[in-house]
Amino acid sequence: MTDIKIVNNDKDLNQVFNFLSKTIYDDTILHKEKYYPMSERLEEIKSQLKSDKDFLMYIEEDNNVVAAITGKNMDLTKKKITLGILAVSPSKRRLGYATKLIREFEKISLKKGITHIDLGSRYRASSLYEHLNYKYSLMVQIFDFAKIEDIRKANKYNLEEITSNQTPAYGYIFYKVPSISKKYITCFEKQVPTAIAQYIFEKNL
Repeated sequence: MTDIKIVNNDKDLNQVFNFLSKTIYDDTILHKEKYYPMSERLEEIKSQLKSDKDFLMYIEEDNNVVAAITGKNMDLTKKKITLGILAVSPSKRRLGYATKLIREFEKISLKKGITHIDLGSRYRASSLYEHLNYKYSLMVQIFDFAKIEDIRKANKYNLEEITSNQTPAYGYIFYKVPSISKKYITCFEKQVPTAIAQYIFEKNL
């Protein structure tokens, strides 16, 4: 397996971003999921490049990016960072590329005094983070006219609420879940207008 490289300049950044966005787009089409345009993610990556490029990593083979990982929202005061995007080329999956990048991400975090990592994941990628000992919870978000009371009414599994927040056009609830299951995501997304549910993972290093 090729060594991990760091994004050093705009050329590297554009190459990595194009790989990430194309890979994620192809995956969402394959799995019949909704694709969310990644223009905001590009700005996050640019911001991370300016603040600390060490959290922008990729693996290249035959002059092509085959795996990449990004960080965002680095806070040295609170000793935390968010793992932004992780993607691996379909031909390189289940060969250890993702694990290698995550382990390096954790290693660099510790070197910089960061002891907490969090991230959001699509359901199909959840087993990777669970395997790497990340703790999970379910986050249900609502937008525009919907309210968090709509989420509570749809909680047919009586999941325990961890925390919640409501603003005029946005709200969320975090739930404890006994296991990672697609049924919890389906429960809320089918019953609550505008709802998006995903698993949130956290790890104290």
